[in-house]
Amino acid sequence: MGKGQEMPENRAKRVLPAGSEVAEKIESIYPELSDALRIFADFVLSEPMKVVQLSINDTVHASGVSVATANRFARRLGYDGYPQFRAEVVQAFEYVLAPVDRLRQHISAGSTVAERVTASFNEDMENMRDALANLDMTRVEALARAIVERDHVYALGFDNAGALASIFAHRLAVAGVHVQTIPGGGGRLTAARELARLPEGSIVMAIAFPRYIRDTVELAEVAALRGLTVVGITDTQSSPLAQIASWSIYLQARRTLGSTSDCAILAFLEALSVVIAALRPGADTASEEFADLGLPFILGKVSDKS
Repeated sequence: MGKGQEMPENRAKRVLPAGSEVAEKIESIYPELSDALRIFADFVLSEPMKVVQLSINDTVHASGVSVATANRFARRLGYDGYPQFRAEVVQAFEYVLAPVDRLRQHISAGSTVAERVTASFNEDMENMRDALANLDMTRVEALARAIVERDHVYALGFDNAGALASIFAHRLAVAGVHVQTIPGGGGRLTAARELARLPEGSIVMAIAFPRYIRDTVELAEVAALRGLTVVGITDTQSSPLAQIASWSIYLQARRTLGSTSDCAILAFLEALSVVIAALRPGADTASEEFADLGLPFILGKVSDKS
């Protein structure tokens, strides 16, 4: 999403799945839409369940546009008309609704500990399957190759995303990539100083999921203004990070209990680090050197009592 082309924040519990055909089409044409069409695009992204459940007349009333605008929007996306567009939105949610409904049944008031633990595991596994199914592998490969080529990454995130960024940074460091994160305990000001010192061409990997942390989004914007390449790791095209990033990777990471499934995000970051290590010349040597350096700290010093 280009800078200056604002999209709404994630207000709905069930936003349009980022990897769906409709969401991808909206992302590709969003900067070119007229004001009226953009209003309807924002509505579709943030309130897709209303598009699914309501008639066209009720939908346009809820979104504040005309029937003609809704039909024009559908054709702009390449559909023959509104019914075909709505059917595609419905299809985008078929694989989403079933596991969530099952989870709600499992975590009822009378559920046992085993049922709740199983439901939590199953939800995270559903997220990882959905994230994998919706990944744009061409985009992932382009990101991995860009990291290998530029060889300097800043992993940006706070709170849970900060922990994920640290794990990702460790994986890249083992592969020999020059990588930085916000120093332990550092806040917004520390991160801003680090960003100011990044060399030209650096890639800033910004991680932000609901609920989006303002510092992450605003620091990503600072990085973009510096001319650095910002890659957003986020959930949907309606994420505030998507409008700032040079490009975004979208992951399904919803959770019925809690806002985000960290498992799905971590699984992607681990997979990306594997691809980077495979592409980077000398990654195996760097990994061996890292292991040799860390060995004394892992095993501890063995005293010779003989």
